[in-house]
Amino acid sequence: MGSIKMPSGQCNKCGHIWKTAKEKMTDVNIATTMLIDSFNDAFDSAMLISGDSDLVPPIKAVHLNFSEKRVLVAFPPQRHNSSMATVAKGSFTLGRKTLMDSQFDQVVKSKIGYLLKIPVSWK
Repeated sequence: MGSIKMPSGQCNKCGHIWKTAKEKMTDVNIATTMLIDSFNDAFDSAMLISGDSDLVPPIKAVHLNFSEKRVLVAFPPQRHNSSMATVAKGSFTLGRKTLMDSQFDQVVKSKIGYLLKIPVSWK
């Protein structure tokens, strides 16, 4: 898991201040897990769902150092990335319906009782 940082921004003209969400370290954590799982022989084939080209080096590293392993890439809609498709052992684009059918419920209760809600933009 990565983390979300909430840096502030400010308009130079009117002085309005706002917060913006920035995801941090998710791609690094995915890359690290892919390599550790490769070393531990935890998979034969891995499916990476992403269009983030920052993940090209770990895909290459898995294929270079573990020739019997396969990393396949499933791109979210409108997130196809040619550099990832080139280094993957296979790739395809997920359809919107498949993504919608695969989502958690709109509200999920965590182990400690915190309610996690689906972002409005995902509906």
